[in-house]
Amino acid sequence: MIRINLLPVRAERKKQTLRNQMAVAMFVLALTIGGIGGAAWYQRHRLHTTDAALKRTERQIKALQPVIDKINRYKEQKAELERKIGVIAHLDDSRREPLHALHDLNRLRPEKLWYTSLNRKDTRLEIKGIAIDNETIVEFLNNLSRSMTLGQAELMYLRSHSLQDLELKEFLVNVTLSPATAPPADPQGQS
Repeated sequence: MIRINLLPVRAERKKQTLRNQMAVAMFVLALTIGGIGGAAWYQRHRLHTTDAALKRTERQIKALQPVIDKINRYKEQKAELERKIGVIAHLDDSRREPLHALHDLNRLRPEKLWYTSLNRKDTRLEIKGIAIDNETIVEFLNNLSRSMTLGQAELMYLRSHSLQDLELKEFLVNVTLSPATAPPADPQGQS
């Protein structure tokens, strides 16, 4: 029988298989290193692009800062003008109210009663006057209670007063003004 020695062929085949596995491992290693390098390059590129865009935006913001400041000043001026326009509109709306109050005072005054002074203090109107008798003053107070522009009336004092041999009644009445007749409150405390 003939004997064939296959050991060198097997050894040669093992070496070839080992070489093929090494080549595949080197190819996979090269592919992995190339992928990692490509990903790193892509990330550096994105970082550089984003950094450039950020610097460009910062330059634009610095260039537009004077315009932004000007717009903010215009907004402040607009708010101030709107406040002033509101005050003017309120004054325009309420400018006729004192006229109506004075008209009511004249209309509600009994024939035997005369005003000596009218003083406005905040939301109150102080009416000083003289009358022929007490009933005239009571009639005046009742008339004031029916007024639409004047509020509650309160008799502060009533005194006898002699004038050229006539016995008259001197009085002081405080009247609450309605909100529309009262002077507007100044938010800054100025009069």
